[in-house]
Amino acid sequence: MRTTHINADMSHQNTMVYKFGEFIDSLYKNGLLSTARKVGQRIYYKSRGLDFSTENIYNLTRIGAYQNHGTAFVPTSKDFLQQLIEDLEDAIDGRLDRELFVDCGSGKGSAIIHARKIGFKRSIGVEFTQELHIIAEANIEKLKLKSTDSIYGDVTTYQIPNDVSVIYLFNPFDEVVMEKFLENLLRQKSSFGGEVYLIYKNASSTLLNKRLNLIKEIIYPSEATAHFYKL
Repeated sequence: MRTTHINADMSHQNTMVYKFGEFIDSLYKNGLLSTARKVGQRIYYKSRGLDFSTENIYNLTRIGAYQNHGTAFVPTSKDFLQQLIEDLEDAIDGRLDRELFVDCGSGKGSAIIHARKIGFKRSIGVEFTQELHIIAEANIEKLKLKSTDSIYGDVTTYQIPNDVSVIYLFNPFDEVVMEKFLENLLRQKSSFGGEVYLIYKNASSTLLNKRLNLIKEIIYPSEATAHFYKL
């Protein structure tokens, strides 16, 4: 009997029926220009041989003590990541130090790749499934991106570099892992060299609200949500 998290299989999002429905929904909620940009980005990915498709993680090779608590890999688009960073800068009324972007639960590397494209000097992704990590490395190599790294590891024990600026979570795991992740993060907090912010997209856990300083919450027209915290 499988005990993997209920949201671990989102592979239906790869079907043409789902993609057509997503296209119509985007036209309705986001308008023609935003939808056209999204389609253009996907065509670009395909032309470069990149793989950002969603995955069923049931049969993937996972690492760490909490293998049954991950959720599905769903990519973050460049436009949406740019929007998140701009909204964070609005919330703090200033420009971020775009030194290092760290994505915890980074899948195939979409967010860390886009972070470099929108001005972060370095980006690191931490992914607990081996197959997704290998695809992320291949995606990075195809784009010849420097200072962009995917790490096959466990976020509950990963040592985040001291020069981190932004930590990103796209609902990558459930409350069990979130508690351990938070403990690990707060142990490291005093070692960080500057101001550090955390973006939590499509939150399924409320633990961050209890342990971190929530500075803004947004619900977007697409119904995606984002919580912005300062460590």
